[in-house]
Amino acid sequence: MATTISNTPEKINIKDLIVTQYPLASLCTYQTGGKAEFLAMPANLEQLRTLLEYSRRNQLPITILGGGSNVLISDDGVPGLVILTKNLCSYHVRGTLFCARSGLPLETAINASIESSLSGLETLGGLPGTIGGAVWGNASTHGLQLSHLIEWVDYLTPEGEIARIHRDDDRFAYKRSPFMGTQHIIYEVALRLIPNKNTSEARLRKEQSRKERMDSGQFDHPSAGCVFKNPRGKPAGQLIDEAGIKGLSVGGAQISSWHGNFIINTDGNATSRDILELSERARRAVLDRFGIELEREIVLIGRW
Repeated sequence: MATTISNTPEKINIKDLIVTQYPLASLCTYQTGGKAEFLAMPANLEQLRTLLEYSRRNQLPITILGGGSNVLISDDGVPGLVILTKNLCSYHVRGTLFCARSGLPLETAINASIESSLSGLETLGGLPGTIGGAVWGNASTHGLQLSHLIEWVDYLTPEGEIARIHRDDDRFAYKRSPFMGTQHIIYEVALRLIPNKNTSEARLRKEQSRKERMDSGQFDHPSAGCVFKNPRGKPAGQLIDEAGIKGLSVGGAQISSWHGNFIINTDGNATSRDILELSERARRAVLDRFGIELEREIVLIGRW
């Protein structure tokens, strides 16, 4: 299998990679949650493999954290090893392929692809998070699913072996990917984009998408974006609105007044437990009113 991943061996001191009892609230967009028992920020494949081997040897569960934009971290913290992907952020262009490591911020990926005269990602403008997180959740907006652009994804198995899947994997679906429910770690993704030398036009489309999100108030308070996936029929936000609970609060958490599918940390004092409890009230209200079971989109991390 051809790959851009280097297999050059490297002598690594595990003590230089891992810190203990690291506070995680600043690493997620809700700005809530406790500490990681252990945390590491690998910068290359060999460091990542070393961490996987260390975790196997010490029977530590592994949690992957990217931009922290679609997660809710427990107030009681996260056991085992949290691997933060922020230093896995290199990228390169090969023809119409935009290849990026999983920790590359999505906004950086959009800007870099435009500068390389490649289009296709502009409608994702303004979305927080990383390219790896966007692949894991199959980010979707304005009719675009990121999987439509994927050429291949290289990932590591729990044993540290490299494997690859392609865009035709039928496990990609609306806000679903083959990585959900597995211990595989996304390492690098290649996106097949569209040649476009009109970079000014592409940049304008990207900024319009970003401005729409800013103008709608999505970033006025800490949040994780949409809490629930949209069921068939009406959007989840509309169902929550029609259930009559827009503006409902639990502790410092509130269902947004401008979007029923957003729960916000109104004054920065909400706990993750507040947010989870409020999301459960919203789910039950929609179920009771319409008989529709909403599926959570945000991912719960840690001790619950």
